[in-house]
Amino acid sequence: MHGKRRMELSMDRAGLSAWLMNLAESFERGEYLSEEPPVDLEGFRKLKVSLRQNPDGSVQVKLSAKYPRPSGTPQSASGGQPVSGEGDAQGATDTAVPKYTSLKKHMKQTFKSIGHALSAGQLPPSLEARSFIADSRLMIEYQGKGEGYYEAYRNLTDDFEAALSTGSLDGLRSAYQALAQLKRECHSRHA
Repeated sequence: MHGKRRMELSMDRAGLSAWLMNLAESFERGEYLSEEPPVDLEGFRKLKVSLRQNPDGSVQVKLSAKYPRPSGTPQSASGGQPVSGEGDAQGATDTAVPKYTSLKKHMKQTFKSIGHALSAGQLPPSLEARSFIADSRLMIEYQGKGEGYYEAYRNLTDDFEAALSTGSLDGLRSAYQALAQLKRECHSRHA
């Protein structure tokens, strides 16, 4: 899941108490809430619940969840610009290739989130970790952005993915630390 999901409800105070308990139970299971439209509680980047009391005594509940955006598969890695002949006259393409800076910003967010989960002794959310892996594979397709580090980065990304698929917390920590070190080295020369 990616993008943003919202849900708005209105209920009395007793209903609010039951809804909050259901939210807590659903959160533990990572399952969808039963209300329409469903909101997936697994792999979100940001979850926000707001409550507002109405003049009639009812409570307005708003729940919004933001999920990481998966990166598109590159048709061209020339700085995020499509190669000539792709897209229509106004420059739209079927598969959007993100600008390098947008891709790096997204990678920074997901990498930070993965680091927080690992330092808390938890596996990172699968969706975020998979998004980071996909972004990493896309990033090394860009030219002029530190190609000398790409092979080592690809290998470390493969190690990270292997540790993720086996659920090895120690393997993920080790791969994460190696990726962080390589990132520092590359960015000190190419940023």
